[in-house]
Amino acid sequence: MGTILWCLSSKCLEKLVQLLQEEVVMTLSVSREIRKVRESLKYFDSVREDADARAIEHRATGIWWGDVKDVMYDIDDILDLLRANWQKQRCCDFCMFSRLAQLPFDHMIAKRIKDVNERLVQIKRNRDMFDSPEMNRLTLQLNGVSKSRCVAASIEELDIVGREIKEATENMVQMIVGHGHHRNISVYGILGMEGIGKTTLAQKIYNDRRIRERFHQVLIWLSVSQSISEIDLLKEAIEKAGGQSNHSKSKDQLLRALLDSVSGKSVFLVLDNMMTSDIWIDLLRSPMERTVNAYMSLLPQEVVTSYRKEDEINVFSDIGLQIVRKCDGLPLAIKALAGVLSSKTTKEEWVSILESNWRLEGLPNEIQGSLYLSYNDLSPQLKSCFVWCALLPQNFNIYRDVTYWWIAEGFVKKEGNRPIQDVAEDYYLELIRRNLLQARPEYIDKGISTMHDLLRLLGQYLTRDEALFMNKENDERPTNHRGLAIGNAVEEIPGLEKQKRLRPLVLVGAGLQIVPESVGYLVLLRLLDVSYNEIKKLPESIGNLPSLECLSVFGCTKLVSLPASFMKLTKISFLQIGDTGLAQIPKGIGNFQQMDNLRSVFQNGTTGFEMDELGTLSKIRRLRVIKLEQATPPAAPVLCNKNHLKELGLCCTMEPVRRTQYQDSEMKKIEMIYSILHPPPSLIYIFLDGFPCGTFPEWLSSEPQDTLPNLAHMHFNHCISCPKLPPAGQLPVLQVLHVKGADAVVSIDNDLLGKGIVFPTHITVFPKLELLEIFDMYNWQTWSLGTESLSEGITATTSRPVYLMPCLKRLLLINCPKLRNLPEDLHRIVNLRRVHIEGAHSLQEIIHHPGVEWLKVKNNRNLRRISNLCKLHLLLAQDCPQLQQAEDLSSLKILYMVDCPMEKTFWMCFSKEQQRVLTHVITTGAYGQDIYPLESAFS
Repeated sequence: MGTILWCLSSKCLEKLVQLLQEEVVMTLSVSREIRKVRESLKYFDSVREDADARAIEHRATGIWWGDVKDVMYDIDDILDLLRANWQKQRCCDFCMFSRLAQLPFDHMIAKRIKDVNERLVQIKRNRDMFDSPEMNRLTLQLNGVSKSRCVAASIEELDIVGREIKEATENMVQMIVGHGHHRNISVYGILGMEGIGKTTLAQKIYNDRRIRERFHQVLIWLSVSQSISEIDLLKEAIEKAGGQSNHSKSKDQLLRALLDSVSGKSVFLVLDNMMTSDIWIDLLRSPMERTVNAYMSLLPQEVVTSYRKEDEINVFSDIGLQIVRKCDGLPLAIKALAGVLSSKTTKEEWVSILESNWRLEGLPNEIQGSLYLSYNDLSPQLKSCFVWCALLPQNFNIYRDVTYWWIAEGFVKKEGNRPIQDVAEDYYLELIRRNLLQARPEYIDKGISTMHDLLRLLGQYLTRDEALFMNKENDERPTNHRGLAIGNAVEEIPGLEKQKRLRPLVLVGAGLQIVPESVGYLVLLRLLDVSYNEIKKLPESIGNLPSLECLSVFGCTKLVSLPASFMKLTKISFLQIGDTGLAQIPKGIGNFQQMDNLRSVFQNGTTGFEMDELGTLSKIRRLRVIKLEQATPPAAPVLCNKNHLKELGLCCTMEPVRRTQYQDSEMKKIEMIYSILHPPPSLIYIFLDGFPCGTFPEWLSSEPQDTLPNLAHMHFNHCISCPKLPPAGQLPVLQVLHVKGADAVVSIDNDLLGKGIVFPTHITVFPKLELLEIFDMYNWQTWSLGTESLSEGITATTSRPVYLMPCLKRLLLINCPKLRNLPEDLHRIVNLRRVHIEGAHSLQEIIHHPGVEWLKVKNNRNLRRISNLCKLHLLLAQDCPQLQQAEDLSSLKILYMVDCPMEKTFWMCFSKEQQRVLTHVITTGAYGQDIYPLESAFS
């Protein structure tokens, strides 16, 4: 609270200065009172940043800080009201909004500011309690964690301390296997709090060879989330037990189907994330009574620790181990503190963290003090961003776009001449580096993250008086909160007319049918997100929101129009309107001069939005234009001079199954539109979706290293008529290449490699590529990575070596049924570690890829042989009926064979010595489902 209020006071000071400079304030009385507020706020610059911790533990301090918080938020409200009123004046005819009409508002504002000044004086008088001996002693205890303002070093990996988890796994496995024969049902439950590593240990037990052999008939893993219904849970259990649930609809029918699937069999069942025993007692126990069953609800701890440079290990290891012990085995706490430690460079700083107060009495029992220490080490701005994320629903994907919401809230502090959006993205990445947000591993750019439930609980507790998250478990009604999020089904937003202090209002997937007219009373609202709801229209009163900066109606498929008043919201910088029922976008988007992120805009007819309007959006950074087949080509290039543009999506409507066909005249028009939409060199992301033309636009197909030198992410989805892919190998910083549904591609060869990047001593093809994904290429037959001809035409006294994809780590080939062979030169990609091949029915062998450590092959009907993968550690084979030959897999440690009928023949390819040390798991009856929790190609 203390640092958040310090941040808030600084923000208010900046606003005050700006208001006075811009002469927003009209009357002398208002100006005089505002200057008094400015002088009073300087007092808060000296307030200690550890005051929030003191407020948690000491009731008297908490009351004092509550008064400070209230008056500070009142100041912020008043300043925003002033600016909102000023914005309204600018939008109105000055004669109609005369000075005389302004006087009542000025009088009200002056009175409110005078009241604030009087309260600030009283707060300063009460400061004596802050200087008492008791408070000073507490200060010494709480000052352990210094406030780091530097960016933490990236922690890419965390070591798992193996002894404890190995012992726990061994004990549980022996107990389960040893007791499983003696009773019909053996039930094991260990109570423990969230975050202690129960799921991780459950996965280790579930995948243990002895468990697989003992319970080889049926193994079921069920994740019991709070939102899952009994019907869905029963269907999942039936399918994982090898049964069919398609014709069963009622609960009784499903219970009978489950009983038929498990009756008389040896069954191992894991219920993960189960908060109560109801699911077991009331739903699953009855059908399981005819089985031999092991059931785990909660499991013991794993211990994780971070590591530093090798020459520092001896200095820091003892302190680090003591810090790990104080975390009580909570992996989440250890990871979060690892984020703190990564920014500390001296032994003294580590000792300071070790000796900090780890037990704050005022915190809820579920939240350990170690989590609070991780939060407390953040800068004031990062604290505000962190607790904002805690307002979002459980398991909510936090997109990088959350940075726009932070900017709208005023959390992001300008840094020199840097664009404020760049600063905000640094904040986002810093929270990930500190493990306070968890990045989804499949995204190279960390573009999507999540927040652990315990961290959400911490954030919600710290802002319990300012923001409210409502769901089925918490039906508290909002009482003048500043933030509101609703995560359960509601027909209408409750009592909005009384919530005049709201800044963010988030209702994502809440079943909302009506946005009431009363939303127009929320003149301070900065963010309105009603994505994935059932609304048919937005109220006309939305035009009365002069502070609104972010609006999302994404996924509102029943929304058919935007109100005329929408065009008043010219302060909006973030607008997301994709996947809606909108038939037209109003004309005038070009007047939104603050627009930074515009998603899914389109032209339809002559009365709505026009492509030429894009030319006036000088600040645009992210743009997605859809339904381009309906557009009229702009009169001139509208994007090539947009030097801030980082992300561009260009989309034509394309039916995924029955491909949309266009007439020749339409194709020529589409080609012209794509040509004119030439992006600037600043572009980092390009998404081409549903491109129907036979050749890619010139700016992409010819010398892309010159036109798009900063391109790092290239996504082609359903570019159905292009037989050749662009020369992406020439792009100097490309990290991700994703190709899906390129129907006309039969062969991939040197056209994709291009000329590479020519250096004085060598040539590199795809110098920065880390992830290559190729999906749904149903006509693709051959793939070549031959680079012999790349040196041709280059004047040199000696031939130059060619390096092929030196940074590639992951390769995914999904649903490429005609692909006959992998490239012979694939072995030259020295850093390729993880390969996933699925649905490649013509592929017969995978050979000679010496660097690959992880391989998943699934649903490859003719795959027979896996050979010469000398570094392969884990092999997961599923639904490969012909797989029978294994050669030179000398480093293999774990082998999963799921529904592979030749598994015995395949197993006999290993020597007796290797068979003795190899963990070999055989499973049948998976019916194509992924049954292993730890099989991700990205983990």
